[in-house]
Amino acid sequence: MGGLLNALNAGRTSLSTNQKAIEIAGNNIANVNTPGYSRQSPVLTPYPALNFGDFFIGQGVKISNVEREHDVFISAQILDKNKTLGEESAKAEPLAELERVFGIGENSLATEIDQFFDAWQQLTANPSGPVERDLVLQRGVLLSEAFHTTVEELDTAQRNINGTLAAKIDAVNFKLQDVADLNERIAAVEAMGQTANTFRDRRDLLLEELAQSLGIQSFEESTGMVSVQLPGGLPLVQGNVALHLEGVAVGEDLQLKLQQGATTLDVNLNNLGGEFRGLVDIRDGFIPSLRSDLDQMAQDLATTVNAQHQLGVGLDGVGSRDFFADLPVPDDAARNISVALQKGSEVAAGASSAPGDNTNAQMLAALGGLKVVNGEDTFVSFYGKMTARVGIEAGQNRLVLGGAEDSLVQLKNLRDGKVGVSLEDEMINLTQFQKGFEASAKFLSTVDEMMDTLLSLKR
Repeated sequence: MGGLLNALNAGRTSLSTNQKAIEIAGNNIANVNTPGYSRQSPVLTPYPALNFGDFFIGQGVKISNVEREHDVFISAQILDKNKTLGEESAKAEPLAELERVFGIGENSLATEIDQFFDAWQQLTANPSGPVERDLVLQRGVLLSEAFHTTVEELDTAQRNINGTLAAKIDAVNFKLQDVADLNERIAAVEAMGQTANTFRDRRDLLLEELAQSLGIQSFEESTGMVSVQLPGGLPLVQGNVALHLEGVAVGEDLQLKLQQGATTLDVNLNNLGGEFRGLVDIRDGFIPSLRSDLDQMAQDLATTVNAQHQLGVGLDGVGSRDFFADLPVPDDAARNISVALQKGSEVAAGASSAPGDNTNAQMLAALGGLKVVNGEDTFVSFYGKMTARVGIEAGQNRLVLGGAEDSLVQLKNLRDGKVGVSLEDEMINLTQFQKGFEASAKFLSTVDEMMDTLLSLKR
């Protein structure tokens, strides 16, 4: 009778184990389209056998654990590729805007420069003509306004980046807090010998998103918690405590700070990765370099034109006039450049006030073709180099971004193939465990009949 009871127990454990395995396979199928979900598999373990005379008899089977499929190497590669994808994707929109600002169309700064020196060339044909003189002044004003517009659009691009950064800070802080909360839950669950598969999947997905946003680095501790830090080493999550990023307005700029208790730490470019690094790199590096070149071109243009214009005289016989207002400080020259003359008669077309004297206008018209910027470039060719820099940077961005997207797709496909849910495999598992369940039920039915037979014999 004891042997039948042992057999009955073995059938019972087999029945419940196969039922639970079917539930696990069903859960996998239900989450086949869930982002970040990792396939779960039951770990079947036999109960310890009992000594029965000269041999051991098994006591059935149990599910000792539910394993979560996970590949550390692929996960690390995905995190790394997310950093690159985040950085390049964040650069794409500002660079597209800069390509528009530094275009080579009819309304570009290069066109205004050409038309300004063309106006001087037209003046050489009729140096006393009021229309031609007014045209020179008008073209000077339009050129100054073109510089102003370009600078304002660079300022707008920086403000847009600041707005984007500010909008992303809250989302990042929520994710950091979620990671800290999940750390606490995972540690508590696994300390009791259970598995925290769903929590781990959710945390891994958050780490991928944070890698794309901030380029974070993460390290798992023996407790199951992960420590999260910025590329420069500043901590973001320690155990169940999350630090918070803050955006502090400094003038029109937005400075990133990290709040650590009563201490506030500056977060610079070296401490960032992902989208934040891409945005800050464009805001604090690429745009200021373009503005510096623009200021240099405006300064050289004003200085060169003024130096030649001072050598001539207007129709009123007055000489030594500046055509452009003095720019004592090279910084912000493009924003401040303006025409100093008030009327066409002040334009110094000749070396004298004689009506037909066009010698100075000829010299000024020739400045457009001279290499006066750094002694290497004309004004138009220097602007062309700036345009080329923007185009090359944008083209390189599109190339790297496309490569990062393709690599990430391949890595995710590889991960899905190793740890994702395969409907074909789960259907096989369902069939296998269903057959096991049916066999267990048949086994229990057989043992039950045997017990009925034994009881009838005793009666």
